[in-house]
Amino acid sequence: MTDNIFEKGCLVQLSVSKWGGIKQIDKGKLAKMVQTTDHSWVTASKKLVEPASLKPICKISNSTRTWLNSKSLPFPITGMVFIPKDLITTVDTKLHQFKNDFDQAVEDFSNDYNYLREDAKEYLGNLFNEVDYPMDIISRFKFYWRFVILEIPNGESRLLSPEVYAREEAKFMETMEEARLLAVNALREEFAQMVEHISERFTQDAVKPKIFRKSAINNFYEYFQTFKDRNIFQDNELSQLVDRAQSILKGTSIHRIRSDNSLKEIIRSGMADIENSIAETFNRPRRQIIMD
Repeated sequence: MTDNIFEKGCLVQLSVSKWGGIKQIDKGKLAKMVQTTDHSWVTASKKLVEPASLKPICKISNSTRTWLNSKSLPFPITGMVFIPKDLITTVDTKLHQFKNDFDQAVEDFSNDYNYLREDAKEYLGNLFNEVDYPMDIISRFKFYWRFVILEIPNGESRLLSPEVYAREEAKFMETMEEARLLAVNALREEFAQMVEHISERFTQDAVKPKIFRKSAINNFYEYFQTFKDRNIFQDNELSQLVDRAQSILKGTSIHRIRSDNSLKEIIRSGMADIENSIAETFNRPRRQIIMD
């Protein structure tokens, strides 16, 4: 029987909503603007504020989801990801930090809101409409999350008949199995992409030297830090490959790797070997690797 993964952690549902600062142009006004065309074939929108003014808020929202994905595992319910139990406190603490940053960015935007609206009135001309602008702009931004554990609704209350309970139990176990497959494949794919990227970046190109960013190495170190917690289904084949990658990088600083070509070649060769092992072990398409 498939394990109940809620003995190993829980779900988190993150919800971030933002005022878009954009609106469809009224059909009546659009008809006047498009006189030579059937306006029913034309749609257009207007920017309500300078788009750059909303970018800090959007950046925090995107950074939050990117970070959360790096600490979680996918789950077959839209909008939810699985957090291993040893990472729950870390995730909750970090989400509070992101929320504080989000709230501050919203407050900064709110302070400029009236000025932004006046600028829009000048640029939009007769397309400007006060109704498009919420009086309480802060209420249009929300950032919250909740932790969730799923279970079959029966227990002492016996709400479900034996037949219905058996059916729901089967569905629950199917979901657990789907979650297991998603989690295993996600960790494998994440690792494979990092190996492929660093192997490709470190391959010498006589025509155009390749530049690698520090994220190519940092992503490995971050992956190593949470791998044991996220590997809740004990994927031993992947564990062996991750150990090999750790032994190759050895926590070496990015500065040293950049300044030492012989070390860079050692890393490239080792990662190319791991890439071959990934293709053989996980039946992943093999990238063409040129060995000098």
